[in-house]
Amino acid sequence: MLPITGVFAGGGVKGVALAGAAAGTLDAGCRFEHVVGTSSGALVASLVAAGYGPDDLRRVITEVAWREMFTPLSWRRVPVVGKGLSILVSRAQYDADRLEATWERLLAAKGIRTFGDIEGCRLRVVTTDLTHQTGVVLPDQLAEYGHEPDHFSVARAVRMSAAVPFFVRPVRLADPRDGEVSEFVDGALTSNFPLIVGRWSEVRPLVGYRFREELPRPSMTFRGPASMARGVVTASIAAADAIRTPDEQQGTIIVKIPLGGDPLDFELSRRRAGQMFDVGRQAAMEAMPEVVAEAGRRGDTPSIMPLPAPVSEAG
Repeated sequence: MLPITGVFAGGGVKGVALAGAAAGTLDAGCRFEHVVGTSSGALVASLVAAGYGPDDLRRVITEVAWREMFTPLSWRRVPVVGKGLSILVSRAQYDADRLEATWERLLAAKGIRTFGDIEGCRLRVVTTDLTHQTGVVLPDQLAEYGHEPDHFSVARAVRMSAAVPFFVRPVRLADPRDGEVSEFVDGALTSNFPLIVGRWSEVRPLVGYRFREELPRPSMTFRGPASMARGVVTASIAAADAIRTPDEQQGTIIVKIPLGGDPLDFELSRRRAGQMFDVGRQAAMEAMPEVVAEAGRRGDTPSIMPLPAPVSEAG
């Protein structure tokens, strides 16, 4: 099997397709030895590091009740003005306790609770320290906050990476040494496609998974503080990605998943989740010849399994 490093971009609910891309890569006979993820990419990377195979990935990702992962805060339930009120009073619209609990269960099924439990595949996730205005890579920088990396919950770490500002409550982390509390939000504000962290790994090829850019970019209409807050967040992430230079991706195989849509639309049926998964899986399968060629240039001799037949999106 061919060892690789995988980097998974953020994408909200479209992360279902990232799981499909991971499955397609595993189907082809590759083995992830190092995975990095931001936001929904961190959720997927954690499952890969835990040892979920292609069939298991499809099963657990499509069975997640995505609309139930986020619980509306009390102010969010007020008719008409609830979104804006919730942001003004609570700084968010939803709580993500159910998301963390679900990932705790999925990881525990593979014997994973803390970073110290992970074997065979190194996991890194990117988050943003809102309190100190800086990007943070977990578990590497946990010691700076007084926490032992090997004893820290993986589910809590990926929640810290996926806490979209104004949408989900920030994750509060207290330093046990002095009680200082830091608030963490979505890692996409630091790097939505953290190739630079992937390069910390010596394992090659380096394969990045992201979504194909939609052109022309959709326009937004702002009707109040909730839509404005959402626009600020999505624009900051999209703008950072748009100005990347070719040098940032040099030496990296990029799997571009052709999937548009609203990343925060969690009204997702199981059938639609399956379709999104298959789109990502197909995109990864199509990229595998390039992965093999890159391995050959480096002198590796991978054993690649025959690729599965393409899956119809309508299936």
